[in-house]
Amino acid sequence: MTIPRYKWQPNTAEIAAAAGIDPTDVERFDHNTSPFPTPWAVAVAARSLSGLNEYPAADYRTLRRAAAAFTGLTDAQIVPGAGADELILLSGRAFLGPGKVAVAAVPTYPLYEIATIQAGSSFNPLPTKPPRFEPPAAALIEAAATADLVWICAPGNPVGSAADPAMIESIATATNGVVVVDAAYAEFADAGEAIWSKLVAEHGNLIVLRTLSKAFGLAAARVGYAMGQPALISVIDGVRPPGSISTLSVDLGIAALSAPDRMKQTVAAIKAARDDFAAGLTSLGLRVLPSETNFLLCEVGANAHSVSAKLMSEGLVVRKFPADGPLCDYLRFTVRTPAAHARLLDSLERHLT
Repeated sequence: MTIPRYKWQPNTAEIAAAAGIDPTDVERFDHNTSPFPTPWAVAVAARSLSGLNEYPAADYRTLRRAAAAFTGLTDAQIVPGAGADELILLSGRAFLGPGKVAVAAVPTYPLYEIATIQAGSSFNPLPTKPPRFEPPAAALIEAAATADLVWICAPGNPVGSAADPAMIESIATATNGVVVVDAAYAEFADAGEAIWSKLVAEHGNLIVLRTLSKAFGLAAARVGYAMGQPALISVIDGVRPPGSISTLSVDLGIAALSAPDRMKQTVAAIKAARDDFAAGLTSLGLRVLPSETNFLLCEVGANAHSVSAKLMSEGLVVRKFPADGPLCDYLRFTVRTPAAHARLLDSLERHLT
């Protein structure tokens, strides 16, 4: 059996070498990470260095408590992971297996299919329709009735679509399987923080995955957590590695979750920059899809892949999509700084014409 693999872009050093520029001049518009550094993390990291010779506490009780306090849940409703990615893979391991079926609206984050197939299960993709690529609610609800697991990305990646709590509840009610909601971009959404705790409190088959890689600016630390009712959380906890999150990352995660106002300021700045960035892309004649995330999906046209290559040659890395897929004519741009946006827009104007 051939298992699909996640495909990475070249790393920053490789891109810089190919473009003949300094690595600091490479702009990553493809990772959906924060454009802002985390200077507060330096002191936190320094305090952790003296214990690097020891393993982290495998129960991660302190990190669970910090996430529980942030979400308004209890420790028993939280399980940590090395970013949302590990939790996606753990969900597949915990709830899937040979002969089982998982469904998801596509296009979506490719790791859902990878986690499904790695578990020996079948992946049932339900296509969305352009021009908005909205999740096919009726088809999802129908397929959920016989599915063992339903993957939902809310807000959506790569489209940027808003989370629909009513649709999530309908799917959770329709299935006897498990519903895994990847809410990696939840902090940018208009739905509000309270909705996620409400959903897991009311549905015993629902898990919500969170990450500190996006809004909290800790992508390199690899910290995430899953929210759910204790019985479901315990199943994931049972297949979790004993020490996949480093002590350093735990300390950074606790510090981040304990200072939510810092994250909220970052989110406000990114959302404001997103609106200005969208206006600039629109002025170039691109169709920009509505977004409740920290990225923008744009319809570029049949030359999307050639435009992506030309941008890459200048150290501007954007997200392109398979040539045989529904997003072949689209590019996705992470929201960065105004200066980075100006540089990208200038390059796009030259290459689009």
